[in-house]
Amino acid sequence: MKTVYRVTLAALACAVSVALAAPASADAAPQRITLDYSKGRCAQTTLTAHSFAPTTLEITTSNNFTDDAKIDMNGQRVALPDTYGAQTTKIDLGTPMPGAIPFKVSGSEWPGSAGTGCEGWIIVA
Repeated sequence: MKTVYRVTLAALACAVSVALAAPASADAAPQRITLDYSKGRCAQTTLTAHSFAPTTLEITTSNNFTDDAKIDMNGQRVALPDTYGAQTTKIDLGTPMPGAIPFKVSGSEWPGSAGTGCEGWIIVA
């Protein structure tokens, strides 16, 4: 009888630990993280996101007068618009695991620009 009790208790403990350690379900609410890029500079260089949730990075570009501005991240390069008014570029990040995702925004320097881009991290926890 003690053996049956111990086996049952061990199985229950394993089931509970797996349930607690399992990532959020695929039905987790989507999240969006934002980055502002204007006049050759990023407003922030550290972004945060929750792990195991569908994630979209939204980059709002304004006052960008070069046609070669881009963001490089995870081996992917996405062009940013040459624009005066605010325009948003969306990048699907999938469902990220915990960790840090480096990114680099770059473009040519032009008269009146405040910079030529930035480097930063998306911290996924």
